[in-house]
Amino acid sequence: MQYRPEAADLCEAIADFLLKEVLPAAQSDELSYKALVSWNMLGVVARELRDEEDLLRNEAGRLHQLLDEPGLEDLQTLQDVKQRIASLNDKLAEKIRSEGVADPKGQIWAHVKQTLAENLSISNPRFQTE
Repeated sequence: MQYRPEAADLCEAIADFLLKEVLPAAQSDELSYKALVSWNMLGVVARELRDEEDLLRNEAGRLHQLLDEPGLEDLQTLQDVKQRIASLNDKLAEKIRSEGVADPKGQIWAHVKQTLAENLSISNPRFQTE
């Protein structure tokens, strides 16, 4: 077993360096802006590395329930999960179109809100969906 920082920890360390040392020392607005954007993107990458797989597996589970689809246990790799989600989202979109689903208190709406909240927890954790 290797004892080294995980990729998410490395991203967070670089982001911290950008925010605390590079940004204050930046002499131009352009460099300050680039340092701030880089800091933000490293935060996104770190959160993806830490949370993406769990969030995607949760989304796949919800889609399987909503669409009454078997085969959730077949999803071995993260790529399998992503492909299944894409396929199930196509089926869900077709279901919404064909059945005219529009109930804001229904299961589909709850799933969409939950998925949006989870996506925002990666890209902008300070954004509130409620």
